[in-house]
Amino acid sequence: MENYLNLELIEKNESLLEGRIFTAIQLNTLKKKLQKKHLNSNEKTYYYKFIKPKIRAMMAFFNINEINVNGKEFIKENKLEEAIKIIHKLEQKHKGKKIILSGSFLFNKEYNDIDVFVFSKYDKEDYQKGKVHVTFLPESALQSLFFSSLCKISISNFNYTPKSEFDIELPSVLQTYELLVNAILNNEDYEKNLRDFILQTEYVSKSVILNPKQLYDIKEKLSRKNLGILSNTFINSLALSYTAKILKSKLKAQVNDYKKLLTKYKTAKNLPIYIDTYSKVISLANC
Repeated sequence: MENYLNLELIEKNESLLEGRIFTAIQLNTLKKKLQKKHLNSNEKTYYYKFIKPKIRAMMAFFNINEINVNGKEFIKENKLEEAIKIIHKLEQKHKGKKIILSGSFLFNKEYNDIDVFVFSKYDKEDYQKGKVHVTFLPESALQSLFFSSLCKISISNFNYTPKSEFDIELPSVLQTYELLVNAILNNEDYEKNLRDFILQTEYVSKSVILNPKQLYDIKEKLSRKNLGILSNTFINSLALSYTAKILKSKLKAQVNDYKKLLTKYKTAKNLPIYIDTYSKVISLANC
């Protein structure tokens, strides 16, 4: 609920609020709460018994829904009510936190986990309770390509304006590809690497921010550990995304460095893949 209020708004309208809606003590308590200051036992009583119900009533009067639903046309009808209940339950545990639920649970009949993301200033360990998998993210993640994607089909307890434009430089895309290749070769869990790979390649090549269903569908097609398909997808994306000058200057140096490393680490499985992929991109850039 506090996500809809801020201290500036309260102070700006303090003369209207005091006496008409809140007492002076209640108003001061609300301001302390918004400043994330510690409330004593009396102030907690004021807040939860008197202040919060008044705010709820005002929001209901102005038809302000505490739950923000995005991409409703993709969400299966029977999932919406359950998702809202999950968010309200998690609000009790993670008071005052921004919470968003997204993923295949909302739009697929079959799913593995219910993905919930909680935004926190502090590092916390992710956890799973039953089907619900809670991942903690820093508030800076609200400006990420990942968030702009997941929020397209989601249910949250806060309003937001997702970022729509990103400047993704070539080194970042190369690193994402290499991390994915390494994870597959090492038989590690590569789901997050594949997710980042798809989001980046689709954005840099087509300027498209995928919604979670689009991401899920592409991920299903590419999740068979076929490095040839992944590399071809990557080659085409780079060729469409960056100028020939940038590709040749960066990738020629990269290929030369990896060839030198290969003479030292002759059994490395990843280096020949990088060399082959980047050499093909250079060939396309020369056309």
